[in-house]
Amino acid sequence: MSIRSVHSVLRVAAPIVVGVHYAFGQSPLPIPPVLSGAQISLTLQEGAWEFHPGETVSTYGYNGDLLGPTIVLERGQEVTLNVTNTLPDLTTTHWHGLHVSPENDGGPHSLILPNTTWSPSFTVLDRASTYWYHPHGHGLTDYQVSMGAAGMIIVHDESEAALPLPRMYGVDDVPLIIQAKSIMDGQIMLHTGLDSVITVNGVARPVGQLPAQVVRFRCLNGASERTFLLGFTGDRPFHVIGTDGGLLDEPVQRTRLRLMPGERAELLVDLSGMEGSDFQLIAFNSELPNGIIGSPQVGNGMATLDGYDDNALNGADHAIVRFDVTEPTADAILAIPSTLLPLALLDASAATVVRTFNIAPQGTAPMEMIEGPFTMNDALMDMDVINETVELGATEIWVFENNSMVGHPIHIHDVQFNILERNGSTPEDWERGWKDVVYVPAMGSARVIMRFEDFADPEMPYMYHCHLLMHEDEGMMGQFLVVDPNGVNENTSASGPLLLWPNPWVAGDLWLDAQDDELASALITDATGREVLQVRVPVGSKRWNIHLPELAPGVYNLTTTGYHPRKAKLLIAAP
Repeated sequence: MSIRSVHSVLRVAAPIVVGVHYAFGQSPLPIPPVLSGAQISLTLQEGAWEFHPGETVSTYGYNGDLLGPTIVLERGQEVTLNVTNTLPDLTTTHWHGLHVSPENDGGPHSLILPNTTWSPSFTVLDRASTYWYHPHGHGLTDYQVSMGAAGMIIVHDESEAALPLPRMYGVDDVPLIIQAKSIMDGQIMLHTGLDSVITVNGVARPVGQLPAQVVRFRCLNGASERTFLLGFTGDRPFHVIGTDGGLLDEPVQRTRLRLMPGERAELLVDLSGMEGSDFQLIAFNSELPNGIIGSPQVGNGMATLDGYDDNALNGADHAIVRFDVTEPTADAILAIPSTLLPLALLDASAATVVRTFNIAPQGTAPMEMIEGPFTMNDALMDMDVINETVELGATEIWVFENNSMVGHPIHIHDVQFNILERNGSTPEDWERGWKDVVYVPAMGSARVIMRFEDFADPEMPYMYHCHLLMHEDEGMMGQFLVVDPNGVNENTSASGPLLLWPNPWVAGDLWLDAQDDELASALITDATGREVLQVRVPVGSKRWNIHLPELAPGVYNLTTTGYHPRKAKLLIAAP
């Protein structure tokens, strides 16, 4: 049976009954270790893991068998992330939510070949919040993330540090990476509705310990496609203090929070006086509206996902993790602050461009309305096609219109945005802050506003895509360039740009044109910095052709020497 795909009608075990304690108690909640500093090294490797006692499953992890360490960064710091790939396949690593240049973003063009290292370096520009990292190879994302390759990123800044918030990592500031997996015959399966193993930080039904004080949960939905409607036993209230890209202006009290794949939310819960008791984090998925994977029904009666009705978790409430409450710590936070940080949201009147993205199934059969493949503006992802071009400094509104029977969480690289409306109404109160994933309802719409600042590159694109990973891998993704209208970009020097053609390159000679300058040599390196080709150019040449060897598809760096050294991006396309 394939590890990549399975379609089955086996009935899964009944959901965990809320409030029954004997379903827990076997595995403590693990807290991922922390990596910080100016140089951080990650090794993506094969491993093995027991999700069920006595059943060993092949997995992937960063610096271990499953998941990865939590990377802790400070806003304004310089960091280099050395990512070594020891897998037998290509991969990338995307810093989900971080505002970095496209060459550092880790999208599908930044391929890391087996047994090589990719070392992006950048300044951390992001607000204090919870981000994450995961592979993003085109057609491989679902497989590698489902196998376990993912980790959390925490960014701190001075403004957040001045607030009276819990921040003792693993004690009162707790990372929760929530995922759903399908495991059959000792293998992790893909493209199936039978994702009935719910894990937190890699462990099914764990038990954690928390002090009797205000605690902070950093919740990440790292599942391939399942949404969780989070809440606590007894409808215990909690306060949302932050979303994908930073803190809110004030805490928002809730008893439920919808968390879709790719989204993050920071919650405060007051456990004062609860010492000696316990409580559970629950997915109240019986209350999810239809059309969301994990809800009672997807497809509105027309059809449903393969295996969906056979998974007893769909449309049912089920426990995720139990916590035992212990004595408070010294210097405990005992109150939830009334205010947080000003939001400074974008004004819709400042937008100069409105783009519309139509989401639709590639075909017209009822099953395709819910299973896809899904197109965006009638196109599937093509690595050689730039779908949109954005000007540096522009404020734009993007409108997503969903003409399918399933809700999609849409992620946009490079930026954090504000949600203006969903189905013509203002978003929920906890969504008013900074986001990089927006829920677009089935047969509905969403409008977001964003500003493109800091980074322009005429060759290397960013991505926008559905974060239901099967949809992404099947082509529900597009590419956009951010270009400087004044012509200042990485391919420009004081004496003019270095021109390359054809770019993207498939076959034949590559031509270099330095225009009003002279060339001396040309060096081509891959995304890891490894030298691919170096040639000398005859003295006095301003234009020269290079015969390239056969190269793997991806983005390469070309550097010339001469009177003015120059750099350019070269995209090698698949033949």
